[in-house]
Amino acid sequence: MSLLFLLLASITLSGCSEPQETRQANPVAVSVVTLEATEVRPSTEFVARTAASAKADITPRIEAEIREILFTEGAKVSQGELLIRLEDTRASADLQQADAELAAARAEMESATRNLRRGEEVSEKGFLSAADLDKLKDRFSAAESRLKAAQAAVQKADTNLEYAEIRAPFNGWIGRLNYDVGAVVGPTTGPITSVLVTDPVYVEFQVNEADFVSFRRRGAESAEAFSKSLGLSLTLPDGERYEQPGVLDFADVQTDASTGTVAMRAVFPNPDAVLVPGLYVTLRVEGQSGEAQVLVPQVAVQETIEGKFVLVVDDQNQVAQHFIQTGSREGALLVVNSGLEAGDQVIVEGLQKVRSGVTVSAVQKQIDPQTGALIQTGEASQ
Repeated sequence: MSLLFLLLASITLSGCSEPQETRQANPVAVSVVTLEATEVRPSTEFVARTAASAKADITPRIEAEIREILFTEGAKVSQGELLIRLEDTRASADLQQADAELAAARAEMESATRNLRRGEEVSEKGFLSAADLDKLKDRFSAAESRLKAAQAAVQKADTNLEYAEIRAPFNGWIGRLNYDVGAVVGPTTGPITSVLVTDPVYVEFQVNEADFVSFRRRGAESAEAFSKSLGLSLTLPDGERYEQPGVLDFADVQTDASTGTVAMRAVFPNPDAVLVPGLYVTLRVEGQSGEAQVLVPQVAVQETIEGKFVLVVDDQNQVAQHFIQTGSREGALLVVNSGLEAGDQVIVEGLQKVRSGVTVSAVQKQIDPQTGALIQTGEASQ
């Protein structure tokens, strides 16, 4: 019985070892990307905020009741477009009164002119005393002053009547309405709405004192040329990159003593109105020239308490662990400061199935540097 049991056990163990050998004979398939050296321009990222490149608060210049609102909130408006019509009854009455006073002043002026002319004629013949002639001159001067005052009153009343119609000061987008029809508004009640220019749009950010001093040390002319050579791009709040590039537009002439930073501003085209004022965005500023650096897909990088590492497949299709140091992010890639070289094959898919020292079947793929999407380019290596 014992001999038979040993024989059966030997057969059983022999049968169980065959699948293990079969598993070892079939390497795990993984996806790899071959690293390349690419020119990378030095870059810095800032948290920034968008702002309108021009803004006008629509505040009434006269006190009156809102009679009509002729725009839609959030709509695009054109320069000179009628936005709001105020009640103009009072302004019209003031203009009529000013016109009447002007007519009376003109009549008085004509009378004073005729009397002075006659007085001068008879004075030459000795029929009018010098004192009486002086009185005629004084009446003429008073009439002339009243005429000028009446003309100014008409001009003011006419202007106030024009102020009853509020028009757009420039092309832009109109904001939210703060008062409705029937509300009495005036110079002290605050703006009825606002008109904003968002094409182009400003992007405002802060830089530290050291970077600002380095920038200013280049001098006025070279600084202007330097700013034009910078590459400025935006990442929107949804993580997408804004397609339009920007340029540096303004640097403040003083630092903020509380933060040790200097306010700066960039300008970006915004023809499709994608950017609205008040957005928090990431501004990326790239330098003038770069150097060749190895880039690794961010998806390939793992991290432990010892640091960041990737799994590399060598010429023998064996996996090796490489600890690396990384720099700035370039889309879906990371700059490698140390630990990898151009030509290394890093695993980007199947990381959980392998470990250092095992043999794998590597499938070559390419990666989209912006989105991180993988594209198969070749057959698996054995």
